[in-house]
Amino acid sequence: HVDSAPDFERATLALQPNLCDAYRGTSPRSLKLGTKYAFSAADVPVNYPIAQHCEMSFLKAPPRELYFGCLKESKSLGGETALCDFRKVYQDLPEELRTKFATKKIKYTRKHLKVGETWTYEVGAMLGWPQLFDTSDPKQVDEICRQEESPDVQWIGPDHDTFLQDWIDNPFQRHPVTNELAWFNHSQVFHWT
Repeated sequence: HVDSAPDFERATLALQPNLCDAYRGTSPRSLKLGTKYAFSAADVPVNYPIAQHCEMSFLKAPPRELYFGCLKESKSLGGETALCDFRKVYQDLPEELRTKFATKKIKYTRKHLKVGETWTYEVGAMLGWPQLFDTSDPKQVDEICRQEESPDVQWIGPDHDTFLQDWIDNPFQRHPVTNELAWFNHSQVFHWT
């Protein structure tokens, strides 16, 4: 019986004892009280549009498993988490578009200010880099990025306190079990359109 975030965490740990507590995604999330691994889905209003996406697909080592729990039913419209088979998304793309993506690839530009913005629809702008990396020391951020094999960080802005990474990545990945190609990127979340 799961009635609380600690209950959910215990149940999840029973299924997967090797959970990760580092969150490098773009949505502002908070750790649930009394837990080490249970985070809120996103600390945004329920009507905030969150595009269908592969969790942290822009990272070198994205999570292979995710566990969802709903401890409080939404009393308003919105708030649900829709699931998608991204192998089917890949299959449904016209061949010409698949070829274009495979050839041109995807360029990511990830920018975080020291303090995240509150009133914005740009998801990445909501999270400040100290919140993302749990440190306000740029040298520690550089080291974390090296350890996680993520792209080099550029410190930009007048005070050199704005985090910036950019890199080119593949739009597709092979499914780890079936070996089928899948749409696996964050272009539909990060692109301005």
